[in-house]
Amino acid sequence: MNYVNALNLIATLKIKREQEKKFIELSNIIFPPLARETGWKLTSLWTSNEQTDEITHIQNQWQTNEETTEQVESILTQAMENLTQSIDGYQQQLEMLDELIIEETLHYANSYTI
Repeated sequence: MNYVNALNLIATLKIKREQEKKFIELSNIIFPPLARETGWKLTSLWTSNEQTDEITHIQNQWQTNEETTEQVESILTQAMENLTQSIDGYQQQLEMLDELIIEETLHYANSYTI
């Protein structure tokens, strides 16, 4: 078993299923620069029952290089500031993405691989 000290930042989101395409479009603009700026890796999991659910559940798991929540929050804050200053329209795109989110919760977790 390989235990990793670095934290995972997990954002659990709910969006309307009808907004999936727009969410993906904005995510493809927002997340790659954020991953480069932080040096983190993103894994995104999506679940919904297309026949009965009007809501899509998304779990964005950021594999960080940091060992404390304070370090994660500091790196994330600095990265967001850098990106909003260096990429035209980045802040507006963040706001548009945020408007699509019905509910969001953040968690931290450690991981191991076998």
